[in-house]
Amino acid sequence: MRFIDTIEGLDDIFKTDIPKGSVVLITGPPGSLKSGLVFSMLSKYLENSGEYGIYITLEQSKKNHLENMRSMGVELPDNLTISDFTDYRLQYDEFSGDLLNLIETNIIQYKNKLGDNFTCLALDSLGALYSLMDVEPRLLRKRLYHLIEPLRREELTTFLILEMADPNGPNHEFEGYLADGIIELGVHTKEDSTNRYIKVKKMRASAHSMDPHILTVSNSGLQIYKGTIF
Repeated sequence: MRFIDTIEGLDDIFKTDIPKGSVVLITGPPGSLKSGLVFSMLSKYLENSGEYGIYITLEQSKKNHLENMRSMGVELPDNLTISDFTDYRLQYDEFSGDLLNLIETNIIQYKNKLGDNFTCLALDSLGALYSLMDVEPRLLRKRLYHLIEPLRREELTTFLILEMADPNGPNHEFEGYLADGIIELGVHTKEDSTNRYIKVKKMRASAHSMDPHILTVSNSGLQIYKGTIF
C-alpha cells in the first residue's frame, strides 16, 4: 500500500510514494482540510497495509474529530489509535512544562507495544502544542527537534499539522527545516468561484508536481484533480 493511493487523485501529483520515515509538514489556513487530508491518508493506508499508527489530537476531542471525519466519508480503522490530549487544555497551567514529555511517552509506549508494526503517526497540531507550552520559542523548537529526530530514525512516517492563515505571511523556517516534505493546503477565490487546493512544495526523495490541484470532499471521501485555480 502506498500513501499516494489513499486519496483519489493524489497519485496524479506524486509519481513516486512519500518515502517511509519522512517527516511531512501539512500547512494551511482554517477550513483547508488539513486534518481531513492527514486522517484520510493514515486511515486508508493502515486499513490496507495491516500496520499500525497513532493520531495525536490537541485541537478536537476524539468524539468531535471522528464525527467530522465521518461527515467526509472517512472511518476509523481498528489499527489507528487516536490519542486525545484535548483534556490537557483544562489543566495546562499546572502541567504546562510536561506536554512534550507526555506525548513522547505516549509514542514510546506504543512503539514498545507494537515494535516494527507501528509505522506512522500524526500530530494535530503544532500551533496547539506551541500555545500550551510555557517555553520560549528557541527552547521549544529545540525540544521538538529532539522529539522528531528519533521518529525519523525509527522510520516512522510523521505528519505535522501547522495552521498558517496566510501562505505568503511569516515563514516557519524551523518547521520547514525539520520537515522532509511540505504540503500546502489553501482556499482561493477566482471571480465567483472558491476552491480548496493542495500543492506539494517539497518532498525529498520523491518525484512530484509542484502545481496546485483542486481538493474537494465527496460522500466517499476526499478527491483531488487538476484544474485552473489561480
